[in-house]
Amino acid sequence: MDMNPSTPLRTRPLLSPNTFARRVWLPINDFIAGSDISRQLTLLEQSQWWKTEDLQEYQNKRLRSLIHHAFTHVPYYHDLFRTLDLSPSDIKTKEDLVKLPILTKEDIRKSPQRFIAKNIPRTSLIHETTSGSSGKVFEYFVDKNVESISRAMGLRGWGFAGYRVGDNIVTLAGSSLLPKNVPLYTKIRFKFSQNLPLSSYNLNKERLDEYLQQIIKFNPRFIRGYPSSIAILARHALEHGIDEVNPKGVMTTAETLSKSQREIISSAFHCDVFDQFGCIDGGENASECDQHRGYHISVERSVHEFLDDNGCPVASGENGHIILTDLWNYAMPFIRYNAGDMGVPTDRTCPCGRGLPLLERITGRTVEQIVLPDGQRLPGLPLTDVFEHGNIVTAVLDYQIIQENVDEFVVNIVKSDSYSPAISKEIQEFMWGHLGRHAEIRFNILDEIPRTDANKRRILICKVNNVKNQKGN
Repeated sequence: MDMNPSTPLRTRPLLSPNTFARRVWLPINDFIAGSDISRQLTLLEQSQWWKTEDLQEYQNKRLRSLIHHAFTHVPYYHDLFRTLDLSPSDIKTKEDLVKLPILTKEDIRKSPQRFIAKNIPRTSLIHETTSGSSGKVFEYFVDKNVESISRAMGLRGWGFAGYRVGDNIVTLAGSSLLPKNVPLYTKIRFKFSQNLPLSSYNLNKERLDEYLQQIIKFNPRFIRGYPSSIAILARHALEHGIDEVNPKGVMTTAETLSKSQREIISSAFHCDVFDQFGCIDGGENASECDQHRGYHISVERSVHEFLDDNGCPVASGENGHIILTDLWNYAMPFIRYNAGDMGVPTDRTCPCGRGLPLLERITGRTVEQIVLPDGQRLPGLPLTDVFEHGNIVTAVLDYQIIQENVDEFVVNIVKSDSYSPAISKEIQEFMWGHLGRHAEIRFNILDEIPRTDANKRRILICKVNNVKNQKGN
């Protein structure tokens, strides 16, 4: 044996930084916060590879437990079952949920206390709010179990993009992802989880320059946030020849990701873009994997139904209202809850091998539908396709379409130097192709598109409730 004391001993760390974060830091975080993220994440990392029938069995088992709890402990559901002459045994699988009515935010607002479980200590209730697309605040309650599974689902979804617990990440977003006035513990958790939070408000040139320098210094493995905000940052980097931001991936959420946004982000940061979708109050969670064949639905968290305007299930490949049953919120159960999102389910399987079903695409919020003169509602996103083609891509920096009336549309435009009246005419002709030439289309040139209170960008807003709103009525 070489006993030469001048020979340095080479030692390897017992745990890699990622392994330490996953096996040590995350459990410590759970102990301090009273959460259960680590254990739930372990389950989810396994269940994503289960066979479809095993996932369905797990989902139905949780559903039966939730239904029994709601009937026994939640006044609203106890009375509802009695009124419908149903017992908990009548709801054995997700197919049996059709026996219950659709639940709306307005139903809950009328009598919120009747949705709170009587056997849950009031001290265990965690108050949550969301404004969604309507701007009207919606209040509800969850408990620590919901917070744990939500966080675990988020981490698993990030894992589809290659993220590992402990990877450093930049979050560029508004108050929906970066709440204001967070407690000290949350700030500490951000620090130790290698998360650099950057506000998406006031993204002027000076702030964009500052952010890019911070990101280059931080050297993140991933960037996450609102697609519109990340696209602004990416465009600024391209225009100023800043090429040093090279994350492994970018994860977008909270807004509808457009084709042009995906392309500009990928081009500026030399990486793949992974879109994610969620509805916190309904327990929705769906994420793209590296195959980009759709969004893997987290069926362990919630039951998804896709229904047409008449409440009937849509076929694979057809657009429908997403109706959610949160399988984890025992504090304030939402069963067959319509949060206002729409999407297209598919029977296709993903080559990645995960047993989780796919959501083919997200078609937006209910408020992002347009209303035709005959009263028919259609997804409004096809109207935005024009902004993804030809010279319009570079001429229009940002946009928003507002349906003021059945036959009246306003197009808000943030223009570049290459914008011209011919661009407006091209957009108008495209929209007439979808709407008919009876539609009045006006253009507003703005310095920036108005945002929600959470600084989210809404690309289409419908202000029409029904055909009676038609001009002249």
